[in-house]
Amino acid sequence: MNISPLTKVILIASIVLISIGFIFTQFQQFSQDSSLNDWNSGLSGFITSMEEQRDSNKPIALFFYTDWCPNCKKLREDILSSPEVRALMTQWIPVKINPENGPLENQLAEEFGVFGYPTFIVLPGGDEKPVLIRKTSNISPAEFVEQCRQALAT
Repeated sequence: MNISPLTKVILIASIVLISIGFIFTQFQQFSQDSSLNDWNSGLSGFITSMEEQRDSNKPIALFFYTDWCPNCKKLREDILSSPEVRALMTQWIPVKINPENGPLENQLAEEFGVFGYPTFIVLPGGDEKPVLIRKTSNISPAEFVEQCRQALAT
């Protein structure tokens, strides 16, 4: 098959653009994940958090999310990675759980009554019941922090 020089240039340019798009997408995913790198993750992270809570009496923050959920992405990018929330989480034990990562994570989500994403739950500690943070969209990081603090006051 004889390919013209113009066709070769178009093919090479197409491959380069597709490659750049792929790299950009991967970098974007990495930067989203890096904003919560210091959070415990999955069922093992939850178990570790429960042990840490027994020793420290710090509240646990549970973030249930999925990779495909646009509201989860927005919460992660706009709220959870903000300086205000990151400062709060240094005083708490944050855990991120994707119920689609395995049957045990899914079972944990079911035990907490998760039926939609994102779901953010505060575990105050002791005998206190879990508190659902009801509003996670169209709010500021400061409003989110206030809801988390109020969850401990109930």
